[in-house]
Amino acid sequence: MLRATAADPATADPGPIRRGQRGMVTFELAVGMLTACLMAGMLGWTVSLVALQARCSDAAGQIVRQLARGDQEAAQEAEQHVPDGARVQVVEAGQQITVQVAVDARWGALGPIEIEGRATAPTAGR
Repeated sequence: MLRATAADPATADPGPIRRGQRGMVTFELAVGMLTACLMAGMLGWTVSLVALQARCSDAAGQIVRQLARGDQEAAQEAEQHVPDGARVQVVEAGQQITVQVAVDARWGALGPIEIEGRATAPTAGR
């Protein structure tokens, strides 16, 4: 008959559980789950920041194209598609026009982070 020895960890007796070790697995699991949830939230927020930056760049591009053509009415309509709370800045310098769309983003106590999109177009054809 074979007897379990300390060399065989699968069948060895772990010995008595010390009082200080009780609940350690539960605590470690709770900390791990909390960390995983926070990381998932931060990843989601990062993806939303990238999408917000794309919206700002797209809106700036639409506005600058309309202004470069001299179509003020279409430019005002394009300004309706900027993200909520965004600031639109138009700068004409020489034969170029630049539009910057900027918005502050927050996630709870994190932020604000300024997200912006910028587009430039020549105005020579006006």
